[in-house]
Amino acid sequence: MKTESLVKFENVLKTYKSKYHGKKALEKYRKWFPLFPSERLAGIIADLMCDGHIQPPKKLRLDYTSKSKKELRRFGKEIYNIFKIKGKIRPCKTNKFGKSYNYGVNCKPLCRLLILCGAPAGNKQTTEFTIPKWILTNKKYFKRFLQRVFSCEGTVSLEDSPFVGIVMYKSLNQYSNGLKFFNDIKKYLFIHFKIETTNIFSEKRLNVRKDGVLTKALKLRIKKTDSLLKFAKFINIEDNQKHRKLEQIVNGAAQTGQ
Repeated sequence: MKTESLVKFENVLKTYKSKYHGKKALEKYRKWFPLFPSERLAGIIADLMCDGHIQPPKKLRLDYTSKSKKELRRFGKEIYNIFKIKGKIRPCKTNKFGKSYNYGVNCKPLCRLLILCGAPAGNKQTTEFTIPKWILTNKKYFKRFLQRVFSCEGTVSLEDSPFVGIVMYKSLNQYSNGLKFFNDIKKYLFIHFKIETTNIFSEKRLNVRKDGVLTKALKLRIKKTDSLLKFAKFINIEDNQKHRKLEQIVNGAAQTGQ
């Protein structure tokens, strides 16, 4: 069965007010088109929904943030493998939680293209976005998407009742959108991998951003032993520290015969 293209040259061209200026801006990137869905692209979209950021229309540049330069190089390699575009690593001056770095790419056509693929633009806590259908309905793409989401936003706990979970924050105005995002993960974890999760839950406590916007956490956990084992077998986590903790959960389950 032939795979349909995800984005064509004409799709990106329509995002420009002027067709003339659009063609001029896109001319040297014609080799991108038609762009087809792939596991690598699904991972990039997940990265941009989590630790990445596409700045709003006036600037249209993308950044991916991490404390690890090795992780930034991994992201840069993913971008280059599809689009043959290179970025630069620079210190992140806005992170108040410690030293981190940005992998920045100044390429407006690339940002326009990734937005059409499903990547959000602007502040993710206050912006509405969902997991694209092309990722949700394809088991391989969804697996790659989850590997990156759980690597970026995941938690692996080795407490008395071990679990793997994810946490994301949404403004109160976009809380229902956040619920849909988490419900899609919950639903398709079971559809594709028969992995069961807890119900989506939150804390009563609200967080106040610098701009005064109130945000609230959304949480989802995998707690059942058989589902944790399926998660480790079929999805797994790339982040080294979280991966080692997940291995401990698997080994613990093996020792107890579960």
